[in-house]
Order: sequence, then structure tokens, then C-alpha cells
Amino acid sequence: MEVEVLILKIKENKFSEKQLINLYNNACAREGIDESDKAMLTRAIEKNTRLRFPRAAKRIFGAKESLASQKLESLCTQLEMEFDLTNNTLKNGVKAGGRMISGEYYIDVYASYKNREKHGASIALTQRNIDAELEVTVRRYRTHSENSGDMERQIHTMDGFDSCATIYRDYLAEIIADGI
Repeated sequence: MEVEVLILKIKENKFSEKQLINLYNNACAREGIDESDKAMLTRAIEKNTRLRFPRAAKRIFGAKESLASQKLESLCTQLEMEFDLTNNTLKNGVKAGGRMISGEYYIDVYASYKNREKHGASIALTQRNIDAELEVTVRRYRTHSENSGDMERQIHTMDGFDSCATIYRDYLAEIIADGI
């Protein structure tokens, strides 16, 4: 069967969970398939499996947010070597966001820091749905005061991750150093 026909059938939900898993295993094991065709086929299988059979998808492909989490974990590791984060009133590290937990977003993971004076900064990777592009949001905010809310907020595509990471780093430096 041609790859294009298989992909069409996958998009039309013609395969059961077990059939999708077998199709994936066969596609990975088969040597005669062109690499670009194999990549398109496995992407279609992964997408359909994640939408229809999330538990199986997690078992086969890993957590849907793993790439985003790894990216933020790497940033957090760098920042932990540069800054003393012991005064963070929030948990250090990468956390699952409420919009992903509630099902509103496909992916929502973030890292944040808030000092005792209620000034904070966060960097988040979000994706509204499986077809949307992964976005980076970096913000500086304040809580529990007359001036509560976002003081600064920027949203970029993943192409802008490095510049957002630099902005987050700068926010952290200000919040930690100044104690504001």
C-alpha cells in the first residue's frame, strides 16, 4: 500500500489502536521505505495516536510535552548555576501548566521565580492544539498589590526561544539582585 494512501486512511481514523501500533512498528522496521515517506508516515501515526489513544501514544512516543520540558529543563539548569534560586517562593524547575492539566491546551509547561516581595518572572512553552505551533511566552509580573498583573509580556515562536531565554535571564537578574 502506498504511503499517501496509508496517511489518508490514518487521517480518516480507519485504524484501531492495535493496528496503529503495528503500522508504526512495521514502518520503523521496514528498510525499503524512503526516509522522507517514513517520517511522514510516523508523524501521521503519532498525531492520530496522540489524539485518539493518548495512553498508547505516551507509551510509544513519550510524553507529548517532553521536547518542551527538556528545552526548559536545560535553561533551568543553566540558570541554577548562574543564580541563587533558594529564595524562590515557588517551586524551582519545570512544571505542567494549568491549561494543559485542564485540557484547554495541548502543551503548557513553564518555569517561574517569585521573590518575597511578590515580583516574579516566568517562561512558558505552550501549544493550543496538536496542529498549532509551539510558542514561547516570557513575562514579568507582580502579585498581591494594587499594581498586580503582567508588567511585561512577550510571545514568540520557537525560533525566538533563545532571545526569550535571555529576557527571562535578565528578569531573574533584576528580581534577585534588587530584591524587588
